[in-house]
Amino acid sequence: MEWVFISLAILVFLVISTYVWFVTITFGLLFRRPITKKQVYLKPFFGEGFNQHTEEIEKTQKMFAEKKHIELKIVSNNVVLRGNLFENPKSDKVVIFVHGYYSTGMRDIGYLGDLYHDLKVNLLIIDQRATGNSEGMYSTLGAMERFDVREWIFHINNRYEGKKDIYLHGISMGAATSLLVTGLPNLPKTFKGVIADCGYSRTNGVLLYAGKRLVKIRPRVLIWGINLFARLFAGFNVNKVKVTKELKKNTMVPILFIHGTDDRFVPFNMSVKNYKAVTTPKKLVAFAGAAHCESYLKNKELYTAEVKEFLNVK
Repeated sequence: MEWVFISLAILVFLVISTYVWFVTITFGLLFRRPITKKQVYLKPFFGEGFNQHTEEIEKTQKMFAEKKHIELKIVSNNVVLRGNLFENPKSDKVVIFVHGYYSTGMRDIGYLGDLYHDLKVNLLIIDQRATGNSEGMYSTLGAMERFDVREWIFHINNRYEGKKDIYLHGISMGAATSLLVTGLPNLPKTFKGVIADCGYSRTNGVLLYAGKRLVKIRPRVLIWGINLFARLFAGFNVNKVKVTKELKKNTMVPILFIHGTDDRFVPFNMSVKNYKAVTTPKKLVAFAGAAHCESYLKNKELYTAEVKEFLNVK
């Protein structure tokens, strides 16, 4: 009988230690600062045909890297954040571009081709916390980033003395972050709108959906441990980042939703849920056959026309 108890104890220890090991690895991969600068398009998320856009994406990235810009820096919650401002003194609008998960601003701007080069508005491309040139150890999938983006709005509003209209254009996690911002208090009157391209409706939902596509399992058993680590080390609760819930607090900010119908990372239906939660002026534009982050690359004319109308740019 003694050997039975010892065997059970060893078995329990092995199960628990294996679980903790899996959670530790998974948490690190999901939330810690990226360990590589290489741009990767995972086929389960971006689709088989996304590599066809690589040349165009890299051309846009190079164009912005070589354009004259001003390097800006702010501090939010004791984290130093950095961005690049491309000014056009003739424009009365500023668009803050908010990049997606595990990426950087100057990388993800490549998904938008010549859009902002053609629109000729002031453009601020930021690096979110724990990415690119910004500091920080952990990404929080919008939980903390929303306050960072609000600080950027304050900074731009002060820089231009409240004389320019401010918009957010977020893509993927950047879209969800931008939507979360609309539910925050004390936003300046110059904050005029959000363009949300393929944003998710809740963090735990997109983790479960993406996890199933990537490893072919339902990783619900890992979510509990991952959330515990997120609360202990990164200071946020995965289960409480609910974009649709926060959108109901938005009483002033118009929103343009954009989403590809063939998105394999963030399901199109998540934008539908977000759209339904909004009571301010809103519009949802579906891009037929577009994968994750592919809407502009799939249909430049429609994308440009919708953004121009939303920004009221001639």
